[in-house]
Amino acid sequence: MPDTTPNRNANSVTNDGRASTFGRNLKAFIQNRLPYSNIVDTENNELNPKYKTFASAGMRRSEALAKNSVSISNEYNNLPIGSMGKDTSFGQVMYANLQENKGGRLRDYRIMAAYSDVADALDEICDETINTDENGAELNIKYRDVELNTDSKIALDKEFSKFGEYFDLKNKGWQYFRQLMVEGELFFELIIHKDYIDEGVLGVINLPGELIDPVYNNIQNMMVKGFIYRKPIFDPTKPDKVERFDYIPLDQNQVVYVNSGVMNETKNMVLPFLENARRAYRQLSLIEDAIVIYRLVRAPERLVFNVDVGNMPAPKAEAYLKKLINNYWSSKTFDIDQTDVVKKFNPQSMLDAFWFPKRQGSEGSSVSQLAGGQNLGELADLMYFIKKLYRSLKVPTSRLDPEDAFRDGSEILREELKFARFIIRQQQRFATGIKRGFITHLKLKGLWDKYELTDNNIDIQFNVPTNFYELRENQRIEMKAATYNSVANNEFVSKTYAQKKYLGWKDKDILANREFLRKDAELQWELQQIATAGPAWKEQAIATDIGDGMGGEMGGGMAAPMSPAAGGGGGVPPFTGGPATPEGATPAPPPEGAAPEGGPAPA
Repeated sequence: MPDTTPNRNANSVTNDGRASTFGRNLKAFIQNRLPYSNIVDTENNELNPKYKTFASAGMRRSEALAKNSVSISNEYNNLPIGSMGKDTSFGQVMYANLQENKGGRLRDYRIMAAYSDVADALDEICDETINTDENGAELNIKYRDVELNTDSKIALDKEFSKFGEYFDLKNKGWQYFRQLMVEGELFFELIIHKDYIDEGVLGVINLPGELIDPVYNNIQNMMVKGFIYRKPIFDPTKPDKVERFDYIPLDQNQVVYVNSGVMNETKNMVLPFLENARRAYRQLSLIEDAIVIYRLVRAPERLVFNVDVGNMPAPKAEAYLKKLINNYWSSKTFDIDQTDVVKKFNPQSMLDAFWFPKRQGSEGSSVSQLAGGQNLGELADLMYFIKKLYRSLKVPTSRLDPEDAFRDGSEILREELKFARFIIRQQQRFATGIKRGFITHLKLKGLWDKYELTDNNIDIQFNVPTNFYELRENQRIEMKAATYNSVANNEFVSKTYAQKKYLGWKDKDILANREFLRKDAELQWELQQIATAGPAWKEQAIATDIGDGMGGEMGGGMAAPMSPAAGGGGGVPPFTGGPATPEGATPAPPPEGAAPEGGPAPA
């Protein structure tokens, strides 16, 4: 056994990572560390021949940052996965996230998710996650801080569209987000062909969460070093019996990994978001059972027998009362075994009556009715726990009542806005995992180096919720517009300054707005000419200009066309279409205030 003391560990780590082989990477890293002590040390290439391919591709930025970090760097960060020796003390800072009870824990969460109220809340969440835009896409890619020509963008968009289709978000996206909410983790294996690696990723497979676990670097940075997949090997003679498990190492770039971001108190276990509702779920299930039991016990109406026992002494009165009770409790029935009519005990009658003796001088024997439980229809306590369950899952309680009308007016509840932001956070976590997989795809195809891309040049986003989130954005625009209108009417405030200050416009937006104002003015002037002179106003204006020139030579007195300001059919503005000015004719002057041809319009 090697020496595992802390000093020996610090001095024995001399490998800088270059001497390691891919065949011992992940297995040696976690060998002899609980709960992986029973793993047989085999070569990675035997179980995962594509490990080396993925290890040389994908994102390594987090490892590079950890290597050069002052706060979280240690000698072990500079080593690849398989370079560590067998040392138990190193397990204090490095571990593998394998729980022996993970399958049972996920089963409990699935049982919770099948509960009707929890299922309704999860449906509300998942229904908002997948939204299709006008192009029929659920995912969109954006490029920033990189110069790409049109052909390059088309090529990258084509690859992204193909990669996104592997996940089939239109049909399976709802199921993926529900799995993320219930189990807390999503694992997708990237499939490549060993003979066509340059074709990149050919598809993805959703791996069951109970059979795969991430292996982290250390407890400080939560950096994933790889994954361990427990592949069940079934007995050939008994197909329903698992003979053993093969522990298959997977490189971090071989799996698209998405988690909920919720950790337990010791940060060694990923929890689903559903964990927040565990207490509310248990309380709700208990209160429902209690209400049902109370309703069953208190609902029946009972009889009260007041039996007159006269002057009987107490023992005799009690015996007489018991005789009456036994007669009441017993019912006559035919017994096949005895072939005779017998008295049989009727336990149901015990819930139906109360018996009280009465002394001489009373009103005599009487039978009265005892009312059942009151206020059995009050469910305020039940609704409290249902609302608590919804709030624990960030679902607005206004969606609890299916008969409540959908309100899309100017008023948005604060919890609706929080709900929309919660949906966007979950979408971003999923999009981050897809981004890592897409980068691996581009590197395998050689496009990553060809276009000189970096991690920050690509941004992948889901379409945001289309109802309340967009309505909130419209409200913000309306508030900005109202503020601008109140300030712009002040003669001491420049409209241009108000547009930049209160509308948030940039210089290019202001210039574009001015140009559109000019175009709108030109269109209004042209419509005015059509209304005044008819559809052929251009030809009339040209004929008027020609006639005006001839009249001047002949000394005639032909009237000039009216100016646009006077509402007449002035000359043809340079921005309009129509036939060209005839050769030798004088072009008509532009309308007053309009932009001259080839120059800017007056302010």
